Amino acid sequence: MQTETESVELIVILALVAVFILFQLRRTLGKKTGYDPTKDQPKDKDAAYGDQNGDQPGDQPGDQRSQNNADDEDNVYPILPDAAQIEPAVNLGLSKSSPFYAVIEKIHQLDPSFNVLSFFDGAEYAYGLVLNSFWNKDRKTLRSMLTRQVYDQFSGVIDDMEKKKLRHENKLMDVEKIDLLDVSLTGSLAEVTVEFTSHMIMSTRDADDRIIEGNADRAIKISDIWTFCRDVKSTDPNWTLVATRTG
Repeated sequence: MQTETESVELIVILALVAVFILFQLRRTLGKKTGYDPTKDQPKDKDAAYGDQNGDQPGDQPGDQRSQNNADDEDNVYPILPDAAQIEPAVNLGLSKSSPFYAVIEKIHQLDPSFNVLSFFDGAEYAYGLVLNSFWNKDRKTLRSMLTRQVYDQFSGVIDDMEKKKLRHENKLMDVEKIDLLDVSLTGSLAEVTVEFTSHMIMSTRDADDRIIEGNADRAIKISDIWTFCRDVKSTDPNWTLVATRTG
């Protein structure tokens, strides 16, 4: 039979055991384990991943975007056109200060192959060919290069020479220079007037082969003003002589 003292000691021991068990249960049940959405998932998605502008948690809004933009600007290089695609400057063969520049430019727009220097080359060739055809009475060549009115003038002189039994004994020595006197453009019809300064030996002989005019041994300076015409939109590159006069 237990004494009163033993009973009190048993009660105290049981009480301590109960407190110990409650304490252990508290420690076990009160501790959070496993996945906790309130802890692992951030309240603000932007704070965890940064916003679309590239900001990171703790950055001031726009800091990263500003940095990225600055970096992009540093990496931007101007794109230069391909050298093969750069159109070269057009050389029309005369100064922009020329009173004829604007008209020549319009002619070039209609016929990109046209410029004053190439025209002068062709005009010089035509000058020699027309003169030699006239002196040699080559009507066929003259007819292909002259307008009807100019051809009739040349042909009339040839007819008169034949009636009088005279012949030219002329020779073109050189063309000293060619000057541009006038240019006009009506629609696509261009007219160019030039002055030829040349040196020629000119003489006229009669039926007895006597020189009745000029000098067969001395060249003289001649100035001729000729006007050429052409439809510059035509595929025919030839110019036609439409007027002549002496300078």
